[in-house]
Amino acid sequence: MVRKPGKMYRNLAKKAYTRREYMGGVPGSKIVQFEMGNLSQEFPTEIDLIVEETCQIRHSALEASRISINRKLLKDVGRTNFHFKVRVYPHHVLRENKQATGAGADRVSEGMRLAFGKAVGTAARVEAGQMIFTVFSTPQYLDKIKAAMRNGAHKLPTPSHLKVHTIKVSGRIVAAPKIAGDKIAEPVKVEAEAEAVAAEPTAKGAEAAKGAHKGPEHKGAEPAKAEPAAKGTEAAKGADHKGGKAPAKGGKDKK
Repeated sequence: MVRKPGKMYRNLAKKAYTRREYMGGVPGSKIVQFEMGNLSQEFPTEIDLIVEETCQIRHSALEASRISINRKLLKDVGRTNFHFKVRVYPHHVLRENKQATGAGADRVSEGMRLAFGKAVGTAARVEAGQMIFTVFSTPQYLDKIKAAMRNGAHKLPTPSHLKVHTIKVSGRIVAAPKIAGDKIAEPVKVEAEAEAVAAEPTAKGAEAAKGAHKGPEHKGAEPAKAEPAAKGTEAAKGADHKGGKAPAKGGKDKK
């Protein structure tokens, strides 16, 4: 398949064609990512790439520009020092009336003029003054970011310029709920464990105190240990009675 030049789809000549539920076989967008770099930090400087003409930008051109900018940012700035964002999406479906090319094309190319055509790709419809790409970073990397964005702007079908302005940041991490949750959860677990450990000796001491308090009562109430004393008392009483009766009997015998 021979790809036609981008100037054939650059101008907004027709209405937007975006209702994909009524068409089939639309090629997928080539744009892989829309946000790159460090997504969990706020940066005070914003650099925007703004187009100067109203036009259509094919998804292949957007992806080529994105790759060029992102690759240069990773090399010169570092992944943790920027947040790169693509601000447009290729909604518009491009159609093309397929015709034979090459040898013998003059015999088979005759047909209906201005035919509806078949879907061959997608494009983003942008207005003059619209932002296409945005990079968030710190002022120390401003020159390198400008060079990277100018390099990627050469792949777009319209002239463009850069705009830099400062953002008011709160100084907090925005998109890292898991890390924040773990940091909050850990001390709670440690405190709970410490409270449980501190409560165990107290509970054991209370049980020991209760056992010590109940011990003498239970021991005194046990009949098994009290029986020897009772038997000894009864034996002593029996000995006294027998001892008293014995002399009486002896006296009768003497008489």
